[in-house]
Amino acid sequence: MKKGILVTLLIAGIGFGTYAQDTKPARKERPQYKNLGPRHGGGFTAEERAEVYAKRMQKNLNLSDEQYKKVLAINIEQVKKQVELRAAHKAEMLATLEKKKTQRQDLSKKYESILTSEQLKKFKEEQEKRKSEMQKGRKGRRGKR
Repeated sequence: MKKGILVTLLIAGIGFGTYAQDTKPARKERPQYKNLGPRHGGGFTAEERAEVYAKRMQKNLNLSDEQYKKVLAINIEQVKKQVELRAAHKAEMLATLEKKKTQRQDLSKKYESILTSEQLKKFKEEQEKRKSEMQKGRKGRRGKR
């Protein structure tokens, strides 16, 4: 009888011990880089990016010095074009955001002319609730990129 109770407690202890183990593996620490790029507080100039890419090509393709200079000039030209495209895209996106903002303001004015003060108050509360839920959802996704 005592052995049966002892064996039962032993099995239960092992079962609870394995259940208490953390199932998620430990998160690996990423190495810290000195220059992480423009999105992370650092950044290369267009010429620096072109030079890095040209040096990589020189190493991998065994380019001569003359070829390296030509490739570097091409890369500088290409990177500058990319910078211009990004700036144009950003300006376009900002203009689109501004249009959307004015549309939302117009819609809000139309609603204000139709709804009673109580309905309007409830409508704005619902909007704030949805906005906070969206922000919570965005915060949950930030670390998973």
